Amino acid sequence: MHSYMVPALGLLALIGWLSVRFIIPAFRKMRAYIAEVSACGCLPPPPSKRAVNFLYRFAQVVTWIQVGKVKVVGQENLNVPGPKIITPNHPHYVDPGVIVLLLNRQPARYMAARGVFTFGRGIGSLLAGPTGAFPADLTPGKGGPAREAGVHVLISGQTLVMFPEGWAYLDGSLGTFKKGAVRIAREAALQLKDAVHIVPVHLRYGRYPGSWIKKIPPQIEYLLVFLMSWYYRRGVTAVIGKPIPVCTLPADDAAATELLRQRIISLDSARQ
Repeated sequence: MHSYMVPALGLLALIGWLSVRFIIPAFRKMRAYIAEVSACGCLPPPPSKRAVNFLYRFAQVVTWIQVGKVKVVGQENLNVPGPKIITPNHPHYVDPGVIVLLLNRQPARYMAARGVFTFGRGIGSLLAGPTGAFPADLTPGKGGPAREAGVHVLISGQTLVMFPEGWAYLDGSLGTFKKGAVRIAREAALQLKDAVHIVPVHLRYGRYPGSWIKKIPPQIEYLLVFLMSWYYRRGVTAVIGKPIPVCTLPADDAAATELLRQRIISLDSARQ
């Protein structure tokens, strides 16, 4: 055996031992965590103070790169006491970052599309799970576990952020509203026997792609908007509306959801 092979074999043995002892178990633990937190309705523990601060700084960076200036109107409407659901429209993939900045380090739980968690073979879960998000399956009829998780968030006194449209519409149009926010708020109020509020928010960006962007897959949409941030970076105006007590909503879920939709539309800064 050549003398130079002895150190090489020793290095290979060390790498093998490190892999068996540390790397492989850590990888398996990571994959198990991804599988767990990406399941619809899985509700990880509330975010730590460190995670909240990390999310705020991360949102600052991403929002500055992609959006630029954030103008806020009606900040005081976020101060309603008790459990609340914050319900913005969803015209950009960076909307969650804008809401994080509006909350200014106030802890919250974010209901997000399951695709956010499975992105990059689960990389999204490693960011979303520890910072307070939980997944919702947007397939019709499969969102029940996420609604139950949302109710648990409210009855435990936490703030819930969810987008009634479910997915982002990057052309600036308003999508169909799902009934989940109304149903979650009603059930939480019923269980708590106390007031629950829905806080409508409208986000208006300075520039949107045209309707052509609807014709390509979401991942490509996001990539194009990100790469062209120099063109679309024209700021955002966030208008926060008066909180809506759940007890004042129409009894019919469809009618209550339409009322919420109209309330959000009325906040559009372009209409004022």
